[in-house]
Amino acid sequence: MCRPMPKVVAGYKEEAKKTILRTASDIFAQKGLHETTMEDVAEKLGVSKGAVYQYFPSKDVLFQELCGNASKKIEEMLRTHFTGATLREAAENYIDAEFDRWEKGQMLMFEAIAEAPRNAGIKKVMSGNYSATTRVLAEFLEGLKHEGKLRDDIDTVAAARFLIALRHGVLVSRVQGLRRDEAKRVWLDGFDSFLGSRV
Repeated sequence: MCRPMPKVVAGYKEEAKKTILRTASDIFAQKGLHETTMEDVAEKLGVSKGAVYQYFPSKDVLFQELCGNASKKIEEMLRTHFTGATLREAAENYIDAEFDRWEKGQMLMFEAIAEAPRNAGIKKVMSGNYSATTRVLAEFLEGLKHEGKLRDDIDTVAAARFLIALRHGVLVSRVQGLRRDEAKRVWLDGFDSFLGSRV
């Protein structure tokens, strides 16, 4: 028997949405966007499909919100893990956290990238994610300039965009069969080549 979701009011609504998003994230990671249905999400939660539709009018809207939340998660990871006594330590902390996410199946990025050319809503969310990640990284690098850990003539926005491209590359390399230690070496070598010599 299906149990009801919490009522669509203030605190209950937010808690219910978080529960749905967590569950949907796991299912999307396992089955992919196109194979996942709202019925799958409802069944996993033990509620009726109609209960899920109270919070998300379609699978696309649900997936777009997940993508938007991914941006917040990346920002949080950058602020938490891009720290350390040295710039290289910061880079190592961060990529280890990214690979930990990978191993837990939390890489919705690939589904979003594949779908974005055909879905304007997802493309818009992805664009926002990119801008937010660029801003957070550039702010971090600007802080290093002020601390004297990075040369004054470094273009921090360009450097942030390079690091994002490098991150995407090493994550794709995992799909292509590169071991974690090998992918980490690619990240750190690229990081050192671009920024390590610029301190």
